[in-house]
Amino acid sequence: MNLYWRGLAVLMALLFWGGSLTAAPLDDFVAALKDGTPDVDVITGFEYKHRDDATSPGQQFSIRTRVGYKTATFFNTAAYVQLHNVSNIMEQYRFTSNGKTYGNLGRDVIADPDGSRIQQIYLDFTGVPDTLVRVGRQDIVLDDARLMGDVDWRLNGQSFDAASITNTSIQDVKLYAAYVQKVNTISLDSLDLDGFYLFNAAYSGLKNHTISLHTYLLDTESTADSARDSATYGFRIDGKTAPFSYYLDYSHQSNFADGEDHNADMVNVYVAGKINNMFTLGVGYSYISGQNGSDRAFDTLFSTAHKFNGFADQFLGTNGGDLRDGLHDYYVQATTQAFGAKLVLAYHYFDTTENDFFDGTYGDEIDALLIKPLAENLNFTVKYAYFMQDDSSSNGYLNPTRDTEILSVRLQFKY
Repeated sequence: MNLYWRGLAVLMALLFWGGSLTAAPLDDFVAALKDGTPDVDVITGFEYKHRDDATSPGQQFSIRTRVGYKTATFFNTAAYVQLHNVSNIMEQYRFTSNGKTYGNLGRDVIADPDGSRIQQIYLDFTGVPDTLVRVGRQDIVLDDARLMGDVDWRLNGQSFDAASITNTSIQDVKLYAAYVQKVNTISLDSLDLDGFYLFNAAYSGLKNHTISLHTYLLDTESTADSARDSATYGFRIDGKTAPFSYYLDYSHQSNFADGEDHNADMVNVYVAGKINNMFTLGVGYSYISGQNGSDRAFDTLFSTAHKFNGFADQFLGTNGGDLRDGLHDYYVQATTQAFGAKLVLAYHYFDTTENDFFDGTYGDEIDALLIKPLAENLNFTVKYAYFMQDDSSSNGYLNPTRDTEILSVRLQFKY
């Protein structure tokens, strides 16, 4: 039986079992439907992408609309549904979906096909103290989204068909567990899984600090030795000690289910400090191991990969473990507030960790981000990235990156 129907059957049984004890009238159910909370999220955006290859620049002007509604609680149960649509006014780009390429084949890739779907639809049950049980299609973002995220920068985003439990019965501890059956991707297609098991525990009892542990067990439908199946274990520390803030995380990946030759690591560290209460200056380093002999590259699972390793998206192959030569990412970042706007500037230097395919420096990148609130529910965003490929090494022609320039301009209304 499908995950949806199993979960819905359980929650409906709980609901009506409760109803037999309290005999809640029909008008309470109708009131729960009427007294719910709507939400609206509309993005009008333009994106320009120029990659130094045989194709022409890609351009897209789109409107993304999400409309949701969550009912009030009825016998400890509430329902939520969110409808999603991307409509392209300008569609001068190509994209992939279900393994095929569509759109303007002579243009660069922009990963936002137009179309509609149900982005989220789930039931929440809160009948157990300090516990939320959620069954259905849902967003899942854990820690900083480095391994599990909603990829919300892309217009279609990512959601999961899953059953999850969140418990906060222990003081300063948040326990989370989930079983995922399907991934709904940014390409408006989906990936069925035999099972993806998520466990995350976070402790916030130390002042201005959070410590979390995670275990993620991925079992795809493939039974081959080359399957993506893996077990990922690790921790994250996120803290502030004025005037500094920092985070450190580490994850190790090993074999699970049918997948073999998983023995990989990922490390991320970042430290930032305020200067005269005007600027925040930070330095960071990311290490992602690549192919080393028979050991496969680290797989960042279903992360919001765009958030990391530069806005030019040169290293999205970390999702899936396809970055064969790994990654050293050394970066500095400056943030300031001026005229009611937030400005972020960053510089990245990217190098390989292995030499299985390409042995050398990938290149460097300059990023800029401007966020300006225009009204209570209206934000204006400009994001720019310029990646410069390094071709100085003797085998530079094997460098998987290319000079790339990306400009995104967005106006978002969210209520």
